Amino acid sequence: MPTISIKTKTTWKGFLRSLSTSSRTAEHIVLLCHQNADPDAVCSAFALQALLRKLAPGTKVTISCPEGISAPTRQLMENLGISTPDQKIPVDADLAVLVDTNSLDQLGRVSGTLLKMEHGLIVVDHHHPHPDTVKLATQMIVDESAAAAAEVVFRLFEASKEEPERVEATALMAALFVETKHFLLARESTFEVAAKLVKAGADPRRLSGMLSSPMNRSERVARLRAAERSSVTMLGHWIVVTSQLGSYQSSAARAFLTLGAHVAFVAGEVKEKVRVNMRATEEFYEKTGTHLARDVAIPLGKMLGGVGGGHPTAAGLTAMGVVDDALIACVNRLRESIGPLQA
Repeated sequence: MPTISIKTKTTWKGFLRSLSTSSRTAEHIVLLCHQNADPDAVCSAFALQALLRKLAPGTKVTISCPEGISAPTRQLMENLGISTPDQKIPVDADLAVLVDTNSLDQLGRVSGTLLKMEHGLIVVDHHHPHPDTVKLATQMIVDESAAAAAEVVFRLFEASKEEPERVEATALMAALFVETKHFLLARESTFEVAAKLVKAGADPRRLSGMLSSPMNRSERVARLRAAERSSVTMLGHWIVVTSQLGSYQSSAARAFLTLGAHVAFVAGEVKEKVRVNMRATEEFYEKTGTHLARDVAIPLGKMLGGVGGGHPTAAGLTAMGVVDDALIACVNRLRESIGPLQA
């Protein structure tokens, strides 16, 4: 099972020992999730909170989502009976842990506060590591082979020989279910973890009901508008679609893949910045080797005065400038990345 600990090149148990030491030293740990936090981020943070409370009983552990959580996440939290995370960072927090979050820019204006934490910054993630975060973090455990952050958190439970309670196991299972698109994108390790979560009390049969939410009218309209505004670029036989949308960019990008695109870039203005949501098919990634986060989002983030990150087939970019220019830059960067494979 591939394991990466960016700072120390250690094992799961080695990282856990360091995490335990830091947790016991701190007085108040804050677990932080990225903007519009999805189920993988919040459920992973919830389970990690429970683990840290076992590793360091005298330390307070709080979850914070400074830029809010998504509507599906909120519904899932209610169904699980879990309190919605606060958006504020506790004033007495002295250790920060980024969960499913590979860049401080994903936390909005509070990012500067984290650099002042007495006991530093720890990262628990499965995204391609962002170079700036690698420099800032005191400890990191990143497993890019994991399909979800929930897998990484569960491996930490295993390393500690602690077993998640039923509600924690259910939360982690829900995270896997959502992040892998109902296990369509699951890997062998995902099923291994899922089986162990069932033994811990998670019931997969409950997931569909807990997560089902009909597409609302606004999202349907947004998808249709994205289609109306779309532009198609052919890179050899690869079909790339770009579009502009003020909201639901992620939903529209996924919809374009369903319609037949190999890659989709949907952009819009968010808080005076340009936000680009990127999606690609597994076929595109397997045949071209182009990793949307590593090869497109992260380098463009640096080039355009913003930040990018994500996965091989799902990534995001926040940058300065105008929407049209950002979309052109995305297509050009993609063209350079796949090179002769576009023929």
